[in-house]
Amino acid sequence: MALEHESSEHEAHVGPDVHLPDPSIWPFVAGLAIMLLTATLVWWARVEDQRSLSGPLLGASAAITLFAVAGWAYEDGRMRQKAREHEEHARGAARRTQVISFAVAEGQLETAAGEGGVIDAIQNAHDDLRAAPGFEDLRINVSSAEEGPSQILVETTWSTAEDLAAFEETERAILDLISQHPEEVVAGSPQTFDMQVVRDTKDTTVRFSMGAAVSLFGALLVGGFAVGAGLNLFASETAAGEGGTIVRPEILPFVNTLTIKASDFSHKEIVLPPGIDFTMTLDNQDDSVAHNLIFYQGEDLEGPVLEGCLSGCVDDGTGVQTALELGIIQQTFTFTTPPPGRYAFWCDVHPDTMIGVLIIEEDAPIPGEAPPADDPAGGTGTGDTDDTGQTEGAESADTGSGG
Repeated sequence: MALEHESSEHEAHVGPDVHLPDPSIWPFVAGLAIMLLTATLVWWARVEDQRSLSGPLLGASAAITLFAVAGWAYEDGRMRQKAREHEEHARGAARRTQVISFAVAEGQLETAAGEGGVIDAIQNAHDDLRAAPGFEDLRINVSSAEEGPSQILVETTWSTAEDLAAFEETERAILDLISQHPEEVVAGSPQTFDMQVVRDTKDTTVRFSMGAAVSLFGALLVGGFAVGAGLNLFASETAAGEGGTIVRPEILPFVNTLTIKASDFSHKEIVLPPGIDFTMTLDNQDDSVAHNLIFYQGEDLEGPVLEGCLSGCVDDGTGVQTALELGIIQQTFTFTTPPPGRYAFWCDVHPDTMIGVLIIEEDAPIPGEAPPADDPAGGTGTGDTDDTGQTEGAESADTGSGG
């Protein structure tokens, strides 16, 4: 009686009125997600030429942030529900835990844990326990011994004492299973302890497995990248269609200047004749972004750099390429055009948007120069030839000069 009185007094002052929430990782995850979202938002807003990467990353970080906030809200609601259940149990019927201990005879532990053994039978009884009203949890602890019997502890948790008592009346109770294996269980060793749960820190909700958590995180990441890429593409097309700032600066025909604006070349194709010394200017109009220009010996951007530079190239070398420069700056260089063919060029800092091709063609006009007088494109006809082999146009010229 004194022991019961002391236990009741301890429960009255400590157990029923106290509920400590389970530690949660969600506030930390949500904080990291918000920091990532803020950083990518600043990156997306400040660095226009990197939006092909920052846009998808912004979408992914937003998806992760929403997931973290939702997880935090769910965890908070679960903790509140658990606190309410704790209070209800404290006011009414308290949860109960039954602990059954028994000893497995020396040399029988492997048999007990194997198929058809007593431990295997208790594990297989979990489905029956889950169907029982009020059942919450089952745990089996094994303390193996090299010599002598091994100790087994079976712990079940129930919502109320009535639920536990009702299950014990069935023929599927844990003690009934133990009694069916006399060869393995030491006679007289089973003992039963029924206890009230004063404070429970055991989480009985369903948790994500590691595989499910990684799959969900990966799906959010991929989905966020897809949404971000779609939004970024839509924003680029809208800005171009509505006269926004992202407009390719291809306004006039190419003469001798390749302009860079909004991380894009003004001309994607440059046509020149072979074997001439041509002077070109790279005009960078992006004040806060570094760019350069590199020509290659074919359409393969991974191939060698085109040779033939005469002046103005990197380190005064012969490779046709400019230095990587930041800010509004013009770089002028002269090179000898290669044989007929197609020669790729790009800015190696922005390979996704700044790509073009140098087309070398026989008889191609030199940009900015008037075509020869005998060129049909110049607008002067050759006229008809008479019997003496002289053109009517030439006769008219002689007649005019004589007059």
